[in-house]
Amino acid sequence: MEKKRDVDLRQVMAEEGSRGRRHPVRAATLETRRRISRAAAFIANKGYEKRDYLKLLREDFGLRDESPEFQEYEKLWNDYRGKF
Repeated sequence: MEKKRDVDLRQVMAEEGSRGRRHPVRAATLETRRRISRAAAFIANKGYEKRDYLKLLREDFGLRDESPEFQEYEKLWNDYRGKF
């Protein structure tokens, strides 16, 4: 399995090597994909509680409680780990 750093570097190089044209949609997609995989790792790890997960969403991802994206991530937690 590749190291996370190698995967990130390869993704950045693919973005930068696009013949001088920026692809902001692709860059946003990569960031969203990284967030989802990080949130999924948090959900899968039974050592974390919901409050730790919500702290990740608020502090690291910069999401507000009332935002649709925050509520979508919270719904993922509730679907896989329950409401508590």
